[in-house]
Amino acid sequence: MFDFLNPEAAHPTPQQIARSFRWLGWIGFWLQALLGFIPILVVVTTVLFRAGQQQRGGSSFGLWLAIICLVILIFSIYWCFRYVQLAKKLENRDLRPAKSQVSRDLKLGLLANISIMVLALLIALARVGNLTFNMLIVPQGSTVITPNQAGTMVARGALITPSNMIAIQAMVNTIAAGLVGAVIALLLLYQVGQHRNPND
Repeated sequence: MFDFLNPEAAHPTPQQIARSFRWLGWIGFWLQALLGFIPILVVVTTVLFRAGQQQRGGSSFGLWLAIICLVILIFSIYWCFRYVQLAKKLENRDLRPAKSQVSRDLKLGLLANISIMVLALLIALARVGNLTFNMLIVPQGSTVITPNQAGTMVARGALITPSNMIAIQAMVNTIAAGLVGAVIALLLLYQVGQHRNPND
């Protein structure tokens, strides 16, 4: 399907490209949907449970960035499904879009997935940096029991909680989903670029 090392490989036909769009579109759709489940669940529960609470400006900005990131992720999941629909058009000579239109669609998918990775990485850097700072302010040699127990040496919120780990897992999943979408878009762009047809 993809022969990167052989410069004399045959140029793919529209049917071969359509097959790649179908398979990679489904692979991207399901992988991004599975990887995106945890981040979407985390953001939805965060929005629902913190709706009535007063939020600090920093966490509110981070939440808005996460919402924007997940909206782009949902768009990217739909866009992978659109690759499957585009495969049907590529198989039919009468419905076949121009090569420039197909490349434009793939570049839009690539841009969306790069945006997902950049936003999720910024959120992850801020979150992990904050957790690292909280761990560094714990006095050296102190014993941490629980943040709710009276008389501990650690201020409330200085521990890494299960919700922190779930949030970090959600950010890693989001970055992985963006990476899957970007790789699929790049593979399809490569194959479309290898196609040579004077009518396109």
